[in-house]
Amino acid sequence: MTGTISRNFIDDLLTRVDIVQLVNSYVPLRKAGRYFTACCPFHQEKTPSFIIFPENQHYHCFGCGAHGTSITFLMEYCRLNYVEAIQELATQVGVEVVYETGHSPKYSEPSALYDILAQAATYYQQQLLNNPPILNYLRETRKLTDQILHDFNLGYAPGDRDNLLRTLGTNSEKKSWLLKAGLIKQLENTGHLQDRFCHRVVFPIHDRQGRIIGFGGRALTQQQVPKYLNSPETPLFQKGRELYGWYFARKIRQLHSVFVVEGYLDLIALVQHNIPNGVATLGTATTRDQLIRLFQEVPKLIFCFDGDAAGRQAAWRALETALPLLHSERQVYFIFLPETEDPDSFIRKHGPDPFQKLPQIPLSDLLFSTLKNQINWQTPDERNSAEQRSLLIEKAKKLLKLLPSGIYQHSLLQQLAEDSRLPVEKLSDWIFNQPSTPKSGYRPISPTPAPQLPNIKSLRDLSIAEQMIVFLLQQPNLSQHLQATDYQKLISLKQQDNVQLLLELLSLTQQNPQMTYAGIYEHWQGTVYEQRLKQLANVDIDSKLNKEQEFADAMNRLLNYMIKQRIQDLTQKNSLSVEESQELQDLFAELKKSNP
Repeated sequence: MTGTISRNFIDDLLTRVDIVQLVNSYVPLRKAGRYFTACCPFHQEKTPSFIIFPENQHYHCFGCGAHGTSITFLMEYCRLNYVEAIQELATQVGVEVVYETGHSPKYSEPSALYDILAQAATYYQQQLLNNPPILNYLRETRKLTDQILHDFNLGYAPGDRDNLLRTLGTNSEKKSWLLKAGLIKQLENTGHLQDRFCHRVVFPIHDRQGRIIGFGGRALTQQQVPKYLNSPETPLFQKGRELYGWYFARKIRQLHSVFVVEGYLDLIALVQHNIPNGVATLGTATTRDQLIRLFQEVPKLIFCFDGDAAGRQAAWRALETALPLLHSERQVYFIFLPETEDPDSFIRKHGPDPFQKLPQIPLSDLLFSTLKNQINWQTPDERNSAEQRSLLIEKAKKLLKLLPSGIYQHSLLQQLAEDSRLPVEKLSDWIFNQPSTPKSGYRPISPTPAPQLPNIKSLRDLSIAEQMIVFLLQQPNLSQHLQATDYQKLISLKQQDNVQLLLELLSLTQQNPQMTYAGIYEHWQGTVYEQRLKQLANVDIDSKLNKEQEFADAMNRLLNYMIKQRIQDLTQKNSLSVEESQELQDLFAELKKSNP
C-alpha cells in the first residue's frame, strides 16, 4: 500500500462505524444498562469484564486492560495491521479509502489494480462473445441465459499462453500491474511471463462494492488440472475472506437468510431460478472470516452440500467453524442433496420449488446425530450403555466449549443431558469448569496481564480540568460552545495539572466537530496522552446530568482557580515588574467580575 490515509477520512470513518455491531459480529454481547458486556476475547475469564461504551465508541476490559476503538479491535482480534483494519471498516460501511493529497502517488496501487482487473474482465467478455463454441457450451450445455452471462460478467480466457499479456501488458508498468493482480504469472525455470487463465470459463469475483478483485476459472476439458483455478492472494483478493455472489445478494432489501454453496455454477443456478439469496465459497472449505461477514448482515445460514462422504465432511467442517460464532439470534441449517447431485444439477432437473422444500437440518441435530453415529448409538436411548453415554459426553464436550456462553449453549447442554441421563447442572460443571485452552480465534494481548490503571470511581476523584476532559470525551461537540475569550484565558494563564491536554483536546474537537472519542483515541494513540485518555474515558457520568451546563460551570471554576493560583504566585514575589503589576491588577478585576 502506498500513500498516506487521510486523517480526516479516518475520523469520518469512525463516526460511521457502530462498535457494538462490529464487536457483536465477532463476540456475542449482552446489554447491561447503557453498556454492552462480554467475556473478554483477549484473555480467558468466566465473569464478563469486557465493556463496550456505545456513547463514545470504545471498549475496555477491566480484567486485562485491553482498550481501544473499532480499528484497534480489528487489529487485535483479526490480526490485521493498521491499514488493513481501516480498509476492512471502509468496506463494511461501503466507502473507499481516501488518501492525503500530495502523499498518494498519481496512480495509487489499489486504483491501478482495480483498473487492470476491470480491463481484464472486459477482455474476457469480448473473447467469449467472439468464440461461438464456448458461448454455445454455456447456453446449451450449462443452460445459462444471456441475462445471467451479462449480470455475472462471465468471460472466456483463450488457450494461448500470452493473449491477455499481449493485449494489456503493453509496457513494463502494465505488466507489473498484471503480475500484482494475479492475472499473469512468472515461470520459475525461465522467468518468462504468461497468462494465468488459459482455455477456461472465467468468473469475475466482486467485492461488496461491486469492484472486481479476482477471477475464478473453470476447466473446459477433463485433462485440465485443477478443474477450478482461482486468482492467487493479492492486495485486493484473499480467497478465505471473499464470497462469490455476495455483492448481488446484498442488493436484496430484506435479506433474512442466505444459501451457502461451494461452486460458481451452483450459485449462478440459484440466481437464474429466482433464488437470489445465495453465495459460494469459491470452491473451498467455509472459513471463519466468511461466516463473520455473512452473520454481520443475516441471522440464518443454510449450507447446501452433496450427500456423499465428501459433502458430509464439508458440512462437519462448516459446523465446527460456525460454533464459536453462534448465539440465540443466529441459526445454521444444512441441506444434503442426493449423492449424484449438486445444487446446479438438482435445481435444473427439478426446479427451484423442490430445492427450497428440501429438509433443512438444524446444526444441533447434525451435531448430535453425527456424534451418535460415531459410537453406534442405540434407539431408544435406554438401550445405550454407560460407556456409550460417557463417550457421547466426551465427544460433545470439546464442541460445546467452542460455543459462546448463553442460551444457545445451554440449550445444547440440556439436549446432551437428556441423552446422557445426567443432571444438567453437574454436566455443565464438569464440561465448563475444567481447565481448557483458549477458544479458537481468541488470544491474550500479552503473556502477562496489562498494567492496571488507577481506579477512578467518579468525577469527584478528578481535578476540574480532568472533569472537563471527561465531558469532552463523551460529548466532543461541547467544545463548540466554548467562548473564544475563555480559551485565550486558558492559554495565557500558567498551565497546571492536565490543562495542556485539555487545551489540545479543545483545539482538536473545535476543528473537527463530528469527531467521536474513537477518533480522539486514534489521534493520540502511542503518545504520552494515551494512558490518561484510557482512564478518563471509562469514568461514568450520570445520564441525567446536563452536560452542557456542567461543562460550562467547570470552565468557570477552572478559570477562577487558575486566576487565584496566578494571583498567589505574583503576590508571593518580593518585587514585581511593571508588566507583572499590570497583570495582577487585571487578574483581580477578572476575579471580581466573575465573582460579583
